[in-house]
Amino acid sequence: MKIYNTLYFLFLFFYLNACSTSITDDSFNSKQLVSSKGEKIYINSINWGVTGDYQCSIISKDSLRLKNRNDTVGSIPGLDPFMYQFKNDSLILYFYDRVKYRVSNDLNTITVIYRVVSDSEYLKLKEKTGCFSVPIS
Repeated sequence: MKIYNTLYFLFLFFYLNACSTSITDDSFNSKQLVSSKGEKIYINSINWGVTGDYQCSIISKDSLRLKNRNDTVGSIPGLDPFMYQFKNDSLILYFYDRVKYRVSNDLNTITVIYRVVSDSEYLKLKEKTGCFSVPIS
């Protein structure tokens, strides 16, 4: 009986260790956008949790901003914070319900346009060519 208890605790130890490892792994995503004048901005997101179902996103001039989860100041939480389209040096951010995020960087050659759309319009944007969701894992 003692051997079974030992095997049970070893199994439990390795199982919990494997679970805790997957919980702490973060998935960082970054999408670079470049204006016609060469100004670069990045739409960054980080996901964590067992299934990656926790996310924070930010638009920044820093390609590594939000790479570490301990620095989420100024970011927006949620898996689907906004849709975006980048065309002719304009970054259009689409939100349903209300504008939930504002770009904090001073941009020189990129204009940010905020648009609030209905739920049904927001779903149609997902199908529209040229509109993208925030990068997620």
